[in-house]
Amino acid sequence: MDNTKVREFLRSKNWLDIDNDSRYINVMHPYTVLLSEEEGQISLRGNTGSDNGQNGEEIFSFHSLKELQIWFEDNIGE
Repeated sequence: MDNTKVREFLRSKNWLDIDNDSRYINVMHPYTVLLSEEEGQISLRGNTGSDNGQNGEEIFSFHSLKELQIWFEDNIGE
């Protein structure tokens, strides 16, 4: 999976990786999107406050940008 395209998609939806640690947050949503370079996986976790999803419960896993885009369209409306 091309994580560059995933990053571009997330930034286009105002999801930011403030700490440059592959955890993307959007203050308008209760989720964190984590990119795993090693596993080629995208995880959606609950954002449990100050840890930006580090310890949040995993809600969904995606294995492609297309899966993530469909989830965004169906659940966030973006």
